[in-house]
Amino acid sequence: MKQNLYLNTLLNGGAILGLVMLCSHIFEQCAVVYGGSMVWFSIMGFEMVAAAALYIWMLYRFTKNYSLSVMEAQSGIKMFSYGRGLSCVVSLSTLAGVIVGLGRYIMHHFVIGHQTYLKAMVTSMQTALSSSPDSSSIMSAYEPMLKQMMTQPELGVLATIFSSVWSYMLWGTLVGLIIAAKVKHEPNLFDNKTEE
Repeated sequence: MKQNLYLNTLLNGGAILGLVMLCSHIFEQCAVVYGGSMVWFSIMGFEMVAAAALYIWMLYRFTKNYSLSVMEAQSGIKMFSYGRGLSCVVSLSTLAGVIVGLGRYIMHHFVIGHQTYLKAMVTSMQTALSSSPDSSSIMSAYEPMLKQMMTQPELGVLATIFSSVWSYMLWGTLVGLIIAAKVKHEPNLFDNKTEE
């Protein structure tokens, strides 16, 4: 019963979280490839902040609901440990990373194309750098880096997924340290109340 509850929470919550973050990633890539202007960069900045806030809130809600379900299934002393909350957050975030990584590979490899994506990234950086007052000296300083970007090899599907999983696992752990403290419920073993 407890295992089924955990798997249901992980699969449902992780899938929803992964799809939401994949939509955010697709929007950001489209803004770079098909937008490429400072207006689109500003919109993308606001979208990234909103997506990060939504990501944290959803991790909290899924973990909170899981903790309440676990305590409801318990008889006697109700408790939900810090470690259990942290492992739930990290697992949810890791599954989301798998979905985002797979979607990112499909987007870059099949929809946009690797070379098209690299050209768009370089053009976007040139647009951002040219808006500076001293753009000519800045452009010459960044020229080697931009040329190097154009020669980057395309990552395979496993490398793309691993990269995404690693970053989502790391962020899930950092955020989970706080979320787990908020959702934990442990009985007070040193209760000062005495029976009359």
